[in-house]
Amino acid sequence: MLLWVVLASMALWACGDRDGIGETGAGVIEVAPTQIGFAQVELGDSATEFLTIRNNSDERLQIFELELEPAGGGSAAGLSLGSVPGLPFALEAQEEQVIEVTYSPQAGEAARGRVRILSSDPRYSEEAPLYVDITTLGNSPEILVDPPLVRFARAGTGAFEERQTRLINVGTAPLIIYEAPEYGGGEDFSIALPERSYPLELLPYDSEAIEANPESYELVIDVIYEPTGQGQDTGEISVVTNDVRDPAPGRDDRGLTRIDVRADADAACIEVDSRNRNFGQVPIGSSSRDQVEVTNCGTQVLQIENIVVDQSGNTFELDLGSWDRSGNGAIDDPVSVAPGMSVTFGVRFIPFEEGTERAEVIIVNNDPIQPELVIDVVGRGADGECPIATALGRVRGVSGMGRPSLTAIPLQYVILDGSQSEDPDGQVVDYEWEVLQGPPGTLVQLGPTQDDPLGNDTSRREFRLLTAGTYRIGLNVIDNDGFRSCEGAEVEIRAIPDQDIHIELTWTNPSDPDEGDGEGSDVDLHLTKMGPGNWAEEPYSVYFQFPNRSQESIWSPEDPSLDIDVRDGAGPENITMRNPANCEWYAIGVHYYRQLFGTAYATVRIYIQGQLRYESVLEPLERTGEFWDVARIHWDSGQATIVDVDARYPALPEGQAPEVGNAMVETATELGLCSAQQLY
Repeated sequence: MLLWVVLASMALWACGDRDGIGETGAGVIEVAPTQIGFAQVELGDSATEFLTIRNNSDERLQIFELELEPAGGGSAAGLSLGSVPGLPFALEAQEEQVIEVTYSPQAGEAARGRVRILSSDPRYSEEAPLYVDITTLGNSPEILVDPPLVRFARAGTGAFEERQTRLINVGTAPLIIYEAPEYGGGEDFSIALPERSYPLELLPYDSEAIEANPESYELVIDVIYEPTGQGQDTGEISVVTNDVRDPAPGRDDRGLTRIDVRADADAACIEVDSRNRNFGQVPIGSSSRDQVEVTNCGTQVLQIENIVVDQSGNTFELDLGSWDRSGNGAIDDPVSVAPGMSVTFGVRFIPFEEGTERAEVIIVNNDPIQPELVIDVVGRGADGECPIATALGRVRGVSGMGRPSLTAIPLQYVILDGSQSEDPDGQVVDYEWEVLQGPPGTLVQLGPTQDDPLGNDTSRREFRLLTAGTYRIGLNVIDNDGFRSCEGAEVEIRAIPDQDIHIELTWTNPSDPDEGDGEGSDVDLHLTKMGPGNWAEEPYSVYFQFPNRSQESIWSPEDPSLDIDVRDGAGPENITMRNPANCEWYAIGVHYYRQLFGTAYATVRIYIQGQLRYESVLEPLERTGEFWDVARIHWDSGQATIVDVDARYPALPEGQAPEVGNAMVETATELGLCSAQQLY
C-alpha cells in the first residue's frame, strides 16, 4: 500500500504558485543526509532520524510537495514524516527546515521508501524531483549454529565420542523450528535430542534470560560418533525453520539449515581426485601419463611416506619428479602436506603388447583411517600412434601469435587454441581442456570464445583471469582411432597486476554445492580513506555502492575503483589504485553481505606494484552482517607499509571511522611514517 503524506495547498496550486517549479533563479535546495538508514529497531519500538532541507542560495526557495512513498519494490509501512510546515512553504536565503522521519517497524519485511521533494530549484522538475532514500532493517529470525561444523578426530571401529552443537536465535523475531532436526549421511554418526514439542519457538537471544530459562532460547543437539570402519564418516543435520535466508527446496516460506558432521579433525586425512584411473587405449611402445592430486582433508600435517605400484608386469611406473632425486622410482624422503593443501605426482602406462593391463598404486601415509590408500589403474595396449597435442594462448584484443607461456593483467580474457594439434596416422576428433592450476581460492571456468558463443569449435576455449597469480591449462586430444595424446600440452599464464595497489578478495562456502552457478553467498570488499573517511560512507569509501571514484576531486590522483563485484559465489572482488597519495592511510575491510550457504571463508591478498605483500587466508565469516577489519596501507613516495589489523565486528560499522589502532601507531612511530590527515 502506498503510504504518503502530501503536504500541499491545492488552493495555492490553483492560483498558479506551482508555476515557479524549475524556474531559473528560484533557490538552491540541499538536503542532509542525502539518504537515511535506520539501524535495527525492535518490534514495538520506534526511532526517528532528522532530515534537514536548506536553501543554499541568496534567493527564496519554494517547497511545493513533500511525499513519502515506497521504493525499490518494497513497502513504506511503518515510516512517517513529522514537523512538516503547511505547504507550500518558503525558505529564505540560507534558511533551513528540519523534518522528522520516524520508523515504527511492523512484522514482516523491512520498510523501504523515499521522500519526494518538489521545489523551485531549477535543477529539479515534476518528472525528475529530488529524492531522499530511506532504508531499514526488518525484524526477522536468524538461526545461529554453535559450532557450525561438528568435527571429530578419525578413529577406528569400536570407538565412541559425543559432542554438542546448539541452535540459538540471534535475530529480532521468534525463530520457529517446525520439526525435530534430522540426521542424514554416514552410519558413523547419530544424534540425540531433548524431549521438546514441535513446532518449537526460540526467542531472540538474551544472555541473561537464557540462564534462568534456557529452553526458551536454545536447542542443544548431541552428536554421537561410533565408527563402523566402512568410511561412513561424513553427514549432516537438517533443521527446518522460519529463517528463510536459505530456503528449503520447494518452500519459499521455510528455511533449511544444514550442519556438517565430519570425522577428519585433529588428524591427517588423505583424499585423491579419483581412486580409479583409466588410461584408455595407448599405442604399443608409447607412454601415456596421468596426474594424481593428493589433498590433506584433515587438520594435522599429512606425511606421504611412500608410493608403490603393485602389478604383475612393468607396464606402469611412477613419475615422482623432485621427490625421487635418486631416480630409483621411490620417494627419497617423506612428503609433508599442510592441512587443506594438495600435491601431485604422475603415473605412466607403457604397454609392450596388445591387451589390457591392471595395477594398484598404493600411497603409504599417516592418515589413521587410510594408512594405505589404493588407486586402481587400467590401460589397454593397441597398434597405432598417439595424436600430438599442441596448446597456445593469447590475450583477447592484443595482437600477436599464441604462445605456450605468457603474461597478462588480472581481468583480461585469455583465448586458448589447440587447433595446431595433429595425428600422424589419422585426424584429431576431440579436444579435452583441463584446468591444472589456478590461484588459490579462484574458480577458473573455461567456456566458448567470444566469436563462437555456442562452443561448436572445441579446439578453442576462453576464460577470464579473475585474480593475480599463475594459471596452468592442460590439453589432451583424441584421434579417430580412439587414442588419446600420450603427452598432454600445457599453457601457462601469469597474471600480474599493473596498478600500484591491487587488493583481492576471494571466498569459499564449503556448504555451497556449486560455487560456479548463479546462487551463492555475497561477500564485499571495502576500502576507506582514513582521516576524513568513514566505513561505507560517501565520498571516501570504495565498495559496491560506490565502485568508481575517478571523477571525485578528493580522490585525485589516487583514482581507486572496484573493478569486479561478484554477488553469487566464490568471488573474486578487487579494488585497484593507480596513484596512491603520499602520506595517506587506507583501511581495508570485508563485509559478509548475504549468507546463503553457512560460513564463508574469506581470503584477502594485497599486491604492491605487482608483488604480493600481504595475505590472510580462509578467515571464517559465520553470519550475515559480520565485518572483518583486515589491514591498513600507508603510502609514501612509492613505498607501501601494510599493518595487519584482523578485528571483527558483528555488523558493518557504517558511518564509523576506521580505528587508528596501537599496531598502526607503533609502526608509524617506529618507521617515522608521515600522515597527511594527522592521524597520530
